[in-house]
Amino acid sequence: MKFEKDTLIEDFNRWLKSYLRNIKYREISKNSMAVYSRVLGKLGEYISIQREVEALSEIDREFIYSFLEWFEENSRSKKFSIKTKTLYISILKSFFIYISDNNDVFFTYEKEFKGILPKKAYKSKKIKYLSNSDVDKLLDYLDTKLKNRNHYSYIHSLGIKLMLFAGLRISEVLNLQLDDIYISDLTNENGDNDFFEIYLKDTKSKEEQTALIKRVYIEEELNYFKTLNNSYIFQGKNSTKPIHRTNFYLSVNRIMKKLNIKGRGLHIFRHTCAMQLFRKTGNLLVLKETLRHSDIKTTMIYAHAEKKDIANAMR
Repeated sequence: MKFEKDTLIEDFNRWLKSYLRNIKYREISKNSMAVYSRVLGKLGEYISIQREVEALSEIDREFIYSFLEWFEENSRSKKFSIKTKTLYISILKSFFIYISDNNDVFFTYEKEFKGILPKKAYKSKKIKYLSNSDVDKLLDYLDTKLKNRNHYSYIHSLGIKLMLFAGLRISEVLNLQLDDIYISDLTNENGDNDFFEIYLKDTKSKEEQTALIKRVYIEEELNYFKTLNNSYIFQGKNSTKPIHRTNFYLSVNRIMKKLNIKGRGLHIFRHTCAMQLFRKTGNLLVLKETLRHSDIKTTMIYAHAEKKDIANAMR
């Protein structure tokens, strides 16, 4: 493909269209596709307003840094976490390496991204999860709010519990419809069907998957949503589409702050589900299937011991 043909923004848009078409047919979820499109869309916005470079061949590491600083300053938080910076740099690297591999003049951006990731990104990070007392505090709050029979109280309660007790990702949660949650054939020692099965259409691996959750955790919330005639469970009152993950994130963070729970973000609930299950069973294979990881190496990040675990074992 011709490397440079028109103006910088025209060349960028031409390569962006080709790149997005390419990754569309790779194993990438809708949520990941949305993140890629958003970051690269912001890059196009920055290219349109900046006056540093005038051609693709002039883009260098300093330009990339300038874009990231502009992106950060114009974000809601005004500051990106190490994890967010690492993700955005990885997306940029993927895009520019695609250009490097497919242009007609063998121009490469490889050196621009060598060692560019934040230093902390190369170090293994300790998994953050909620303590038992924080989980109890949160569940008590959610149950109390449900008594008010407020629509968004049901949304917050069901969404958090699906992540906390079934290990779902927020992208999987928000796309659920009522028919996707049904009573499982599994029975306990009393012959009761005590689990719901959750059918997941849009997963990270792009494969259809199934998760489990005990009926007692979410039965009240589901009974409420069954009284509505919504296409999706997680719809706003006057909307026909699922609520946006950013809105859900902000609402849940307000709840956590109100309860003085230090954990932030939505993935902390999936981490908490994983850590509690591993502590109770010690079974990595069960944990792998619960989280629906394709590789058990990913599951291994939860298999670490803390000081209290070591002390209890030594006692």
